[in-house]
Amino acid sequence: MEHDVFISYSSQDKVAADAICHILEQNEVRCWIAPRDIPAGAEYGDLIDEAIKHCRIVVVLFSQTAATSLWVKGEMNIAFEEGKIIIPFRLDPTPLTGQSRVILNQRHWIDAYPDYQTKFTELVDAVLKAIGRNRLIKQTSSHGNVRKRLWNRKRLISCIGGIFIVLLLAFFLPYLIRSLDRFQYDREGLHVSVKGLTGEQEEALTSILDRMRLIEGGTFVMGNNINHIDFFTEQDSFSAHPHYVTLENFYIGQYEVTQREWKAFLSLDGRCIEEGEAEQAMDMLSWEDAALFADTLAKITGLKFALPTEAQWEYAAKGGKRSRNYVFSGHSDDPTEVGWTSADGLNAAHKVGGKRYNELELYDMTGNVSEWCQDYFAPYSSDSVTDPEGPERGLNRVLRGGDFRTSNLFDLKITTRYSAAPFVNRKATGLRLVINIK
Repeated sequence: MEHDVFISYSSQDKVAADAICHILEQNEVRCWIAPRDIPAGAEYGDLIDEAIKHCRIVVVLFSQTAATSLWVKGEMNIAFEEGKIIIPFRLDPTPLTGQSRVILNQRHWIDAYPDYQTKFTELVDAVLKAIGRNRLIKQTSSHGNVRKRLWNRKRLISCIGGIFIVLLLAFFLPYLIRSLDRFQYDREGLHVSVKGLTGEQEEALTSILDRMRLIEGGTFVMGNNINHIDFFTEQDSFSAHPHYVTLENFYIGQYEVTQREWKAFLSLDGRCIEEGEAEQAMDMLSWEDAALFADTLAKITGLKFALPTEAQWEYAAKGGKRSRNYVFSGHSDDPTEVGWTSADGLNAAHKVGGKRYNELELYDMTGNVSEWCQDYFAPYSSDSVTDPEGPERGLNRVLRGGDFRTSNLFDLKITTRYSAAPFVNRKATGLRLVINIK
């Protein structure tokens, strides 16, 4: 591995991390950053361990989310044990506590808030000083300027002679460029190569794919758990008959689909949204709307985008193989710790994330907006099943997770089931995507 710097960051700070990687590499500092430098199918943990061991400097982007990230904590541990130079780049005023305080407290901080881009020069200088180099200064010679002026004059003369051709090219060029440009994405088995996307669509699709989490399949008990009897409500009659379900591996979105991601592909007309809230969860969706969005992405990318089956949704909300058997998705007895609920007094869906995630680092599977599932609604059977897709027909489709208006917070349990007509646009209702890989 040939690199000088390892960049450690929380996935919430990916925009800042990518910008820092870019500015360092402009100054010929070789960087290692995930997921860019992780080959498809490789083990994250092993590669990250090797990447830190072979670097000279570890730049830690410290923030509120980084302070709770198990990955960032593990990377700081390895860097500390290997005696690497650690440069903390502070994105917000989150105080040091626990392990972070032990490792980073004696380091020279770069306080980069409220605008981290103003501190790029300071960071570049600190990195170059640590590896014994000076910052690159690009200059243009006077001879170069003379040559450039002469070339511009020749170009002007040639343009006058071919003005008609230039006008034709100007008209058709945007269409030509769009037809030739190809969007490429390759991560952990998610391979996409497609032409004709707008810049907005490429940005949204990258966001959606970056936020997909690979869920290891397994067997779990779906339905009401007798251990949670103190939390049962009248709504729980719909999730009686707990039964064993076995699932294959699948991807699921770390967040609910946002207004920004939706807008890149489908219209926002008639939706319950707030202007300027690009990261707000999509709201006021029917099942048909949600299914159309998943089908649109599937046709564009060739990946098996879909709404989650009810079993996939519940397995992921429970934490999959890492489940701690919480009542709510990520907490044992307090839904307000993990989800936006009626206790927050909201009039519309909240920005995705912002509260505690569950065992699989999935946000808002309790509260915020209800999420459409693929299945028709029907009572459970007690039979054990593998990769169930629900009944073949029915009147209503399944909704899970509850929303910010739910008055009885016990109805926000992971196992609670709701249903609605598939053609009705419902307030406080959005979607979360899966990608099936079997």
